[in-house]
Amino acid sequence: MKAMLYASRMDQAVSVLDDVRVVAYSSDNHPESSQVRIFFKTKALNATKTMVELHRDQKMTVKLEDGRTASALLAHSSIDSEGNAVGVLRLLGALD
Repeated sequence: MKAMLYASRMDQAVSVLDDVRVVAYSSDNHPESSQVRIFFKTKALNATKTMVELHRDQKMTVKLEDGRTASALLAHSSIDSEGNAVGVLRLLGALD
């Protein structure tokens, strides 16, 4: 599945995520609203001049290709052995 990541007050996607997996888990250590993560892989994390890594503490909106949306924070990003950007988005609520 693909997804688009939008920064606040921007109409253009700051990142196009080529491959995403939505993972929900149960844990007593986290509130129920914070128990969903999106793992992503993409060829280029930055689709515009905005560097996503510098805005990891700001709330962004992720829109999945199936129409679901949610607010998210960039929890982790790195580069894999093939040169792809990989990482984790922590959702701040439910996927709607």
